[in-house]
Amino acid sequence: MNPPAIFSRVVLVDKPAGPTSFDIVRKARKGLREKVGHAGTLDPFATGLLVVLIGQATRISNLLMELPKEYEFVVQFGAVSSTADPTGEITPTRGRVTQEAVAEALQGFKGTITQRVPMTSAVKVNGEALYRKAHRGEIMETPERQVMVYDLSMLAFDEDGQTATLRATTGGGTYIRSLAEDLGVCTGAGAYAASLRRVRSGGFSVAGALQMAELSPERYREGGRGIYDLDEALSFLPVHELADREAHLAANGGSLQDAPSGRFRVHGPDGLLGVYEDRLGEARPLVVFARTE
Repeated sequence: MNPPAIFSRVVLVDKPAGPTSFDIVRKARKGLREKVGHAGTLDPFATGLLVVLIGQATRISNLLMELPKEYEFVVQFGAVSSTADPTGEITPTRGRVTQEAVAEALQGFKGTITQRVPMTSAVKVNGEALYRKAHRGEIMETPERQVMVYDLSMLAFDEDGQTATLRATTGGGTYIRSLAEDLGVCTGAGAYAASLRRVRSGGFSVAGALQMAELSPERYREGGRGIYDLDEALSFLPVHELADREAHLAANGGSLQDAPSGRFRVHGPDGLLGVYEDRLGEARPLVVFARTE
């Protein structure tokens, strides 16, 4: 007798300003027994696409977090913030910039760049999240990371208000607040991220996302706009089809021979079995799924 299927979904949510990412997860969890998580935090002041994961979808969080992200954000020049966003202590610098100066500065923030992790982030140092240290008033040198900025362009510039509306396409782990702050340093005027909206993550768009009020187990089971099963959510990976014998091997986490290079979905006669990755001519599982509902 087969074990019962596990309910798993990827749900796109359009997060409003104010709630934390965990607040959204807590709302999404109501009425469910399954584990619920997300694929990439948004700060409370930020809005836009939050990818919520239900059931076994929590196991593909890292795969989804690696997808390129697209953001639209407003940089306020002429002031700095203790948190690099509007929630911190704002200190005017009286510096001013021109549209041409900002456009020139943007060129230096494309490709692989180095960012220092902000004190207000959830990154752990010595086993404790940095934001907890920041709340106690601790100051320390945070780690540096190399991140990828695929594209960075200006959508609008307000000379009087000293704001630039920008669009950035980045790799996972890029801090947009830090990007805004670094632009302020580069131009000499000081700056912080006045607003931030995530509009895309891989093939997922905020245009198809649910509002918080729409989150419910009934809605997840109904499907439709903003809701994906595991196979749909992983559709950015190619498929490798297996017959019965090899499918049984893959379902139990066995390695595969003569498989495609790179990462790929593995399908058996009954559908998705897992995600594998080729390593030196032998494909091994990154994640193997139980039967999904």
